Amino acid sequence: MLVGRLISRLRTRHIGIGTNLPHFKIITNRYFSITQPIMNKFKVAKRIVLSEVESQICNLLKDYCAFYNSSHNLNDNEKLILRITGGWVRDKLLGQGSHDLDIAINNMSGETFALGLNEYLLENYSKYGVKPHSIHKIDKNPEKSKHLETATTKLFNIEVDFVNLRSEEYTELSRIPIVNFGTPEQDALRRDATLNALFYNIQTDSIEDYTEKGRKDLEDGILRTPLPPRQTFLDDPLRVLRLIRFASRFGFKIDQDVLNEMADPEINKCFYSKISRERIGVEMEKILWGANPLTAWKLIQTSNLENVIFFWHCNESVVEYNRNNLAILPQINDIYTSGKLNQHLLKFNNEYINFIENDLSTCIQLQTKFKSNKQLRQNFMLGATLLPFNHMSIIALPQKKINNTAPVVECIIKDGLKMNKNDAIIVSQAVDSINQYNEIVSLFNNKSNILTRSQIGLFIKSFKGNWELVHLISMFNDLLNSDGLQKITPTIINYYNDFYSMIHHENLQDCHLLRPLIDGKTLQKLLSMKPGPWMSGINDEQIKWQLDHPNGEKDDLIEHIRYILPSHI
Repeated sequence: MLVGRLISRLRTRHIGIGTNLPHFKIITNRYFSITQPIMNKFKVAKRIVLSEVESQICNLLKDYCAFYNSSHNLNDNEKLILRITGGWVRDKLLGQGSHDLDIAINNMSGETFALGLNEYLLENYSKYGVKPHSIHKIDKNPEKSKHLETATTKLFNIEVDFVNLRSEEYTELSRIPIVNFGTPEQDALRRDATLNALFYNIQTDSIEDYTEKGRKDLEDGILRTPLPPRQTFLDDPLRVLRLIRFASRFGFKIDQDVLNEMADPEINKCFYSKISRERIGVEMEKILWGANPLTAWKLIQTSNLENVIFFWHCNESVVEYNRNNLAILPQINDIYTSGKLNQHLLKFNNEYINFIENDLSTCIQLQTKFKSNKQLRQNFMLGATLLPFNHMSIIALPQKKINNTAPVVECIIKDGLKMNKNDAIIVSQAVDSINQYNEIVSLFNNKSNILTRSQIGLFIKSFKGNWELVHLISMFNDLLNSDGLQKITPTIINYYNDFYSMIHHENLQDCHLLRPLIDGKTLQKLLSMKPGPWMSGINDEQIKWQLDHPNGEKDDLIEHIRYILPSHI
């Protein structure tokens, strides 16, 4: 552990944090020569072996294409040809299952094809035993970065998307491309990576590699863009984040030239103008729920993407209102522009493995829960990443005059990343509670300060079942601030472990579920009282008494309530 922390500090000392540094690309190279292992060859199948249901789907589609081509008397250049594209081909060649069936059509729209296929199924039900399924058409929506209509239906209970092969032409003046019908090669070249540009030709049962690098890059585990990376990313900056996700998911290595362009400030700026926050949020959620999000975090940090990914709002009018009316906005902006968030992310990356594998290893119960609970891991990573925004708020509702603010952490997750609102609130509360949590842990470990069971229980109860998230974030924050010092680190770990053990020993881990022993109607009858504000205070007192008397009886509680009642009416 000590060696790991020493390496972390050396990295922190020698690696720069801003895109303004002239040697940034050299730093990126050095960083990845340290952190990215040399990839072994990936085991890639020579051909695709279809599952039973995939064979049924492909045989049906072959038959329909043959029927369509013969009935329309088409020559070879005009014939209907179908190709399965993208992730399905990659995953099948890697020996992984995939239900992501995207089928590209060479000479008609997805909806036209799906309608014709349904007519064919009606006429040939006795042969296939498949009834036509409803067709869901997803229209073009350039504002949401959906540039071509897609038709979705089900075949043999598997969802299938149909879309035509396409070419895309971008201009500097717009993030919305001009989309036209394209050739297989044009469609392949517009994709994010060569290994995602492989096609499976349904008619010929063959793999097509129009970039001429896709299969080789898949075998080598190399993420490389089909076209020059700069143009690829300027056209659609989300491709940067997609490559990061694939590196994280599969353990692929990003080509060095591609890495260098990912860190370009001009591409960074394009995230603001060309990419919807929903698209960024979808990619981030997939990363966070994937096998190795830390790889993505390292790439985000070295590419200086934290300022565009973890931005606090997507509504420009809200942003502008805060520019004109929020006194602390310069402090918030400084966290981005001065590199504070980037530097914090670097510290996070360097300490994360130590924290999970070593610091938590002395508390097996918590370590096991962290590793098995992806929701907990996601919220921890978000909360620990956004610690620099602790106790900062923005004006989230300009139309209101009071109660119009919201924590920056909550806004980043809910409005910046468009992720779950409930998670945003939970993570925000956790981040803003770390000082309180640290204080109560310290008080508990200070033998001269005796905390009652109700004081601890009411504090834990306030987190509504999410106290372990606060525990993890607070502990991690304390360890970050200790800079791995050998004298301090064990003390922090022991303090938090002792507090965690006490919570479970006292059976307080689920105290948010605790309810008053005596319900409201019974209270009114026993006390000969009418309903009123007094009931809320008495219910709180019941919970407090029950925490301090875990084995207490109702009669004793009633006696206690009668004693304290005068102070609540």
